[in-house]
Amino acid sequence: MADRSPVITGLGIVSAAGFGTEEVWRAVAAGTSGLKPLTLFQSPRYGQIVTGEIQRDLIALGAPTHSSRSDKLGWLAAREAIADAKIDFQTCGDRAGVLLGTSVGGSYDSELFLATLIKRGKMRARPTRFHECSTTVDLIADSFGLFGPSMAIATACSSSALAIAQAAEMIMSGEADVMLTGGADSMSRMTWGGFHSLLLVDAAGCRPFDVTRSGMSHGEGAAVLILESEESARRRGAKILARLSGWGLSCDAYHATAPHPQGAGATAAMQSALHRAGLEPAAIDYVNAHGTGTRDNDIAETIALKTVFHNRVPPFSSTKRVFGHALAASGAMEAVVCIEALRHQELPPNPGFSKCDPAIGLEPVTELRHAPLSHVMSNSFGFGGNNGVLIFSKAATSPQTRAPKKVQVAVGGIGVIGPGAIVIKQITAPLPPGQGPVRSCGLLADAAMLAPNQRRRLSRLQQMAIITARHSHPPDAAQRVAIAIGTGLGCLEDAGAFIENLVAKDEREPMPSRFPNSVHNSPAGQVAIDQAARGMNAAPTVGEITFECALWQGISQLNTDEADCALVGAVDETDKYLLSIGQRWGAWNETIMPGEGAVVASLAGADQLASPLARVTTLKLGRYHKPFDAEREADWIASVVDLSQADVLLSGAKGFRKLEPMYAAVAAALIQRAGKKLEHQTYKQLCGEFHSASAFGFSIAVKLAQERKCGVLLYTLSQRGAKALCLVQP
Repeated sequence: MADRSPVITGLGIVSAAGFGTEEVWRAVAAGTSGLKPLTLFQSPRYGQIVTGEIQRDLIALGAPTHSSRSDKLGWLAAREAIADAKIDFQTCGDRAGVLLGTSVGGSYDSELFLATLIKRGKMRARPTRFHECSTTVDLIADSFGLFGPSMAIATACSSSALAIAQAAEMIMSGEADVMLTGGADSMSRMTWGGFHSLLLVDAAGCRPFDVTRSGMSHGEGAAVLILESEESARRRGAKILARLSGWGLSCDAYHATAPHPQGAGATAAMQSALHRAGLEPAAIDYVNAHGTGTRDNDIAETIALKTVFHNRVPPFSSTKRVFGHALAASGAMEAVVCIEALRHQELPPNPGFSKCDPAIGLEPVTELRHAPLSHVMSNSFGFGGNNGVLIFSKAATSPQTRAPKKVQVAVGGIGVIGPGAIVIKQITAPLPPGQGPVRSCGLLADAAMLAPNQRRRLSRLQQMAIITARHSHPPDAAQRVAIAIGTGLGCLEDAGAFIENLVAKDEREPMPSRFPNSVHNSPAGQVAIDQAARGMNAAPTVGEITFECALWQGISQLNTDEADCALVGAVDETDKYLLSIGQRWGAWNETIMPGEGAVVASLAGADQLASPLARVTTLKLGRYHKPFDAEREADWIASVVDLSQADVLLSGAKGFRKLEPMYAAVAAALIQRAGKKLEHQTYKQLCGEFHSASAFGFSIAVKLAQERKCGVLLYTLSQRGAKALCLVQP
């Protein structure tokens, strides 16, 4: 598998410390702080506190006008990485894709809509068109012509590390030859107010590992890596900058925001990365630490470092004071630092450190110095105890990366909340009053199975995820369990309530209990805590194919032997904003109405299950060309699926009007091509239109395969260009 070994051939970065790898490395090498007073928006309570804000005109730098701030940052980093790699994606066909980490998405722009609504009473919804976390992926794919797998991952501050790891698995498994990967996140009022409400911000700027540290510094930015198979890079004569030789993913399954006090999850992720790379701990020459500057995080990370390296911790440092904590983008930005450290053979300093903390007992690198570097490690940890660790190696080293295998994957159980009955939902202030029909899940019939504190503290969406996960798989501490539970729009009720309050009260009365529930990965994180699941924990968010991306992640964990069982699913809810804005844009009518629901399925190797419900024999992700060509789509499907094995086509038709003729044309083309009767069924007339609806479609596919002993082809299109194909068989 040496030819599939992932290598890095291009880098792009935009940050508060500079634009481009050369400018950023000069700032890192000098230990220059990129922290400045906030100018992006008014902050009555916290505006005097320094932050890693980018204060350059993004439009003047060439970023697309019609996009969110996160989109612009990601696009600029992608443009630089593509130029650095000297790659022409037109020669890649559908073998090049995009996989990015994000957590804020278009929140900054959506907050402009909400501020105008609350302060001026005017409904100007256009900025919310770019609210979804996946819009950066879609913009980059469309701009630069990438038609392979596309995915966004929202696991808070570990997002881009997970994205890079998953992109590497795409390459190792043969799903793609080239992946544009990394992360992008902008500043937003929600995260700015949220971290301040949790008292996690240092007013004087972060000081990682220092005895006087008192918190993090907020930041923003983007970084993109061109990751490709060694075979692809050598075929086109590309310069290989470094190798991605190992990666490890884990979950603390401990607390929604606090790290495990002994760094158990961080330890597991570092050990997994070393195992994947085929390296002993002594081979690591430098660690770029997560190092946020918060008291508990820094202690937990150094405990984990001592455990992994047997108290012989290699040189380490945190570069958070250079960039600020750029949330989902931080792992990718620090990956760039690690690769540049390898190329320059220099150890980056840890600005802000002056005195050792006895509780840590270790001192980071404080001045730039030369050192022979062959393998370096980058740590990224996020809310929900999500941990991602990457190991980069010199281009000249021989790859020892453990290759995946092919597992016969089966469904062991499935939990479903939905389809909902039609109810009339009220639209309340600050929106103009109104109402509309919604396929709602209503009161949760199985809420009694939750503990009292879960019913009291957790959002409805989190409760739905836990209930469906328990129905699919009773907690089993003896198993290695990975979790991938996606969401298209996240915890709308909590996020809406938090930012409404923040804007309306000018930050005077923050709601700290709402903020942790507002992140996209909170349902997956709460399931991990409930299930004591310490494997990978991921929250893909990719519009209408969100569930299929979660399915891919779960299957990948089984193929790489990182889990005995994978819980995969998707959850979404309808709130007043979705209903009101959808009405304004004409999305809903008497037959197409918003829906909501939750589905979680448990996956395992078929030989590990006594009575599997069905098998998942094919799964393919990609993007369709515009204008849409049904015959091209039929070719794509037929290239990966033996149509003689499929008896039913189950599509996402009967939903958004834009997709209806596309589904119909593909169904007709496939029926003609199959040379036999291929029954076309739909499911959105039962559950309503929502981003996670294909998870409900999957539950129907499993039931059909089980009861009728037939093959079911689940085919899903996204309005923004993504597509997915899944074959479920008895």
